[in-house]
Amino acid sequence: MILTEPFELDLENQGSRFAKPFAMAVGTAKRRAPAFANFVGMAVAEWRKLAAELSRAVASERRHRAAIERELFHGRYRLSSKNDDDLPIVK
Repeated sequence: MILTEPFELDLENQGSRFAKPFAMAVGTAKRRAPAFANFVGMAVAEWRKLAAELSRAVASERRHRAAIERELFHGRYRLSSKNDDDLPIVK
């Protein structure tokens, strides 16, 4: 279906049904076991740092590969691996 003008649904925003119970659980954990809550918070922060670092590394590898392809092939060809590890697994 193609719409020619904006279409608006009249629904109330009730928010996430998980937000309030999650906030209550976090508050309870901070009050009853502050050391454990701090540990979990630090673990989550470190996990986010690791994910960001991996994302930057992958993006950097893509930029370097594109630069090499531009320099070697002037944008006419793309490098392709002959390694079997790069082939998709078919089951």
